[in-house]
Amino acid sequence: MLGNEPRTLEQAQKYRYTQWAGNPKGNTYRPERCAMEVWSADRGALPYQCCRKPGYGPANLYCKQHAKKLGA
Repeated sequence: MLGNEPRTLEQAQKYRYTQWAGNPKGNTYRPERCAMEVWSADRGALPYQCCRKPGYGPANLYCKQHAKKLGA
């Protein structure tokens, strides 16, 4: 995604994952997971919330790998 990532807990709580025509409301942020929205061919063509544990980056919302991508 890189560009619209949540930087605060409040932004993460408002963000919706896997939002598309078949699921217009999307899925809410899960605090036990990294806040990055990721894509995987294994899960189809829809983005989803990274399943790694957070604790790094802005507001400790990201996993170590995604925090590095954000420059944190």
